[in-house]
Amino acid sequence: MNNDDKLREQLKSEPVPDRLRPENIKKMLDEQAPKKKRSGISVAGRITAAAAACAVIGGTAAYTMNNGKINRKSADSLIKEGSAVTAPDGTTTAPDQELKKLESYMSGAKDYEQVYTMFKDAADRAEKERKLQEKRNRYKNDVVYGAEADEAIEFADTGSGAIESGLDSPDASAPDFEIAPDVELGTEPATEPNAEPDTEPVTEPDTEPATEPDTEPATEPDEETPEHSDTYHQEQNVLEADIVKTDGRHIYYICSPNDEEYINHPTLRVADVKDGEFTGNYSVDIKNDIAPDAQPYTISITDMYVYNDMIVVIGTNNDSAYLNSNFATRTAQRCGTTFAAFYTTGDEPQLIDVYSQDGYYNDVRISPDGYMLLITNYSTCSFKEVEESNEPVNYIPCCGMGDDCDILPPEDILLPEGGFGTSDWLSYSVVGSIDLTESGAPSVHDTKTLAGYSGSIYCSADNLYTASDRWDTSNVTDITRISVSGGDIVPMASGVINGTVKDQFSMSEYDGYFRVAATYTEFKETFHRFDTDDGFFEGIIDYFTSSDEGYYSYERVNQDSRVYVMDMDLNIVGSVDGLGKDEEIKSASFSGNMAYVVTFRQTDPLYAVDLSDPTAPVVLDEFKINGFSTYMQSWGEGLLFGFGQDANDAGRITGVRMTMFDNSDPNDLKAADVYTWDNIYYDEYYTGTEFSSTAVWDRKALLIAPEKNLIGVPINILNYSDDWYDRENTTKYEFFSFEDGSFVHKGEISETFSDVDTKGFSDYNRALYIGDYVYVLSGSKFVSADIETLEITDELTFDTPQSYGAY
Repeated sequence: MNNDDKLREQLKSEPVPDRLRPENIKKMLDEQAPKKKRSGISVAGRITAAAAACAVIGGTAAYTMNNGKINRKSADSLIKEGSAVTAPDGTTTAPDQELKKLESYMSGAKDYEQVYTMFKDAADRAEKERKLQEKRNRYKNDVVYGAEADEAIEFADTGSGAIESGLDSPDASAPDFEIAPDVELGTEPATEPNAEPDTEPVTEPDTEPATEPDTEPATEPDEETPEHSDTYHQEQNVLEADIVKTDGRHIYYICSPNDEEYINHPTLRVADVKDGEFTGNYSVDIKNDIAPDAQPYTISITDMYVYNDMIVVIGTNNDSAYLNSNFATRTAQRCGTTFAAFYTTGDEPQLIDVYSQDGYYNDVRISPDGYMLLITNYSTCSFKEVEESNEPVNYIPCCGMGDDCDILPPEDILLPEGGFGTSDWLSYSVVGSIDLTESGAPSVHDTKTLAGYSGSIYCSADNLYTASDRWDTSNVTDITRISVSGGDIVPMASGVINGTVKDQFSMSEYDGYFRVAATYTEFKETFHRFDTDDGFFEGIIDYFTSSDEGYYSYERVNQDSRVYVMDMDLNIVGSVDGLGKDEEIKSASFSGNMAYVVTFRQTDPLYAVDLSDPTAPVVLDEFKINGFSTYMQSWGEGLLFGFGQDANDAGRITGVRMTMFDNSDPNDLKAADVYTWDNIYYDEYYTGTEFSSTAVWDRKALLIAPEKNLIGVPINILNYSDDWYDRENTTKYEFFSFEDGSFVHKGEISETFSDVDTKGFSDYNRALYIGDYVYVLSGSKFVSADIETLEITDELTFDTPQSYGAY
């Protein structure tokens, strides 16, 4: 029996489904397909006659080939795997208890071919998605232009009393839809951090940090070494980097001043200090030390440590071939390489060695047992540039100390069980563990890379947590716990939460639990099927074979923030949601069994969340105040210091604000005092005087020293005039104490200049104290003053760096 005979037998024996009867096809197509009209004739109307003749054949064949079950995808019932569930009303939800736990990063690769294949599969999916996107764009243009043409034709027909043509007229009752803006999926991840994020992470340690400086060498300090401030660390004994450090005798500061040709010079400045005076200074040009032949602009420096008689300067080199010859063998374009340059401490630091690790700098910590954990986000070229799998240097990260630098072995490349999703960019998070326990001899202890990942990190004494947003619309975050005890990098557990994590300070490990604050956004998801004029049979096949020939539009319907509590296996054991409806998290702070969360849209709600029962978190109170805090830190028993931006009742930013919250009773939060720097406006739209602060996005710019009853704040003032080029700028560092429930202004160090005088001068962006003196710092000038009176005792001005010359 040939195929024609088989089909005739099927026609006789199989009943025709009711939905495929000729009289129902037009109705079905009108309901399911967006209208695309041409010359006033609807698509459904034009194919109705053909449908009546062919529905029995086409419909019965399709029905039979699927054993009587039509494999049909419809806009009102579509559920995307791994995403939020789409309810019949179009609202997406993703109940926490139904989230699938990601089995990720638990084992290394078998070989480089396995890594290559996973990236290739992701790139193939991205290419398919891109083609659908292109088709969608063409279709959208056809609909827009077609609708405009149809309006003109219908208007002309109505105005001239046109005679019925005998063809079906457009169905006025057919549902219309609005084409949403494009949603780009599978694009290149933004691995390079922004220079100025919107807000700075927020921190409060679960236990009070030690008052002794954590950056001291391993040996006991001399008795003559005066008391001095140190970088405030999120977790006790887990050391964080900054652009300034001190050992009590020297101030170490990194910056990038410009020369006469406006070329920046990454520089380590060293100032010898004693009793409020500068007794000597020395500058190190980092580029000349680590990559003298590299082009200007390619070297940037970001952070620094002073540890175990070593200075560690961390930065990025965008011309990594000059760091190590192994980097020069690559043929594919990629992102930069992060370096850690190790120097001796003292009056004139000398280079010890340089560690290199692929990727843009993300973050760094030094663990209590003396291992520096360097995290970089690494993204190479488009997969199309990786020609062969037998060239792993083009798609595997490199790292190493000095000249001993090579690609990671397969077993150190941790792979997700579910693949890399949809992306044609090769991305990794690289974690390097550097042993700093032997002074003057740093060494590589361990290195691992999480393939297909980039995101925020949080580090406790024993664990490193990674939080990675998925590159889709599911609005979930994958959490991975990695043990770093003893410097060994060992993946331990993984889990998933609803929402996105703002930064590392929205995470905390305490008493055997991991706590995390997140903002969750709920979308209405609508599927629009393409309605092309490919023909009736192609349309029927496309409709019933679920070929995804369409696109989704998304509309935000709800947003709130929540706090999750997870066990060490990263299972959710408790959560609370509904914080800040239609607002996003601006800052969070964990202190023991309490979490404090700030959200913002028009006002600054501060929520106190009791986590003493991990399985049942409870919101104790909500306190509202205009503006929002981008950083919070414990000031002492019952007080919480907040710093951020002020706003009016409508939510418009009006200046800078610091707040001392009274949290002595978490059930009754209040503001003990508020201090603001208010913008001055000429009128409703134009600013006369504008106040800003780098501390809004960089919390380390603040000096917060409860032990000295001292608060330091960097403030920049811009005074506008009628002449745009004659604006007056003021950079200052203001000091306060907190006495009898109020902020008390103690004094300030300031510098004022016009726009034309700014060359060679940089803003004051750090302050510290040593003994009875404070030191206010910028890239061009250091100033010392008495800690009580703020009377200036000495100044140190740095010369403009010499030009690199021809290059």
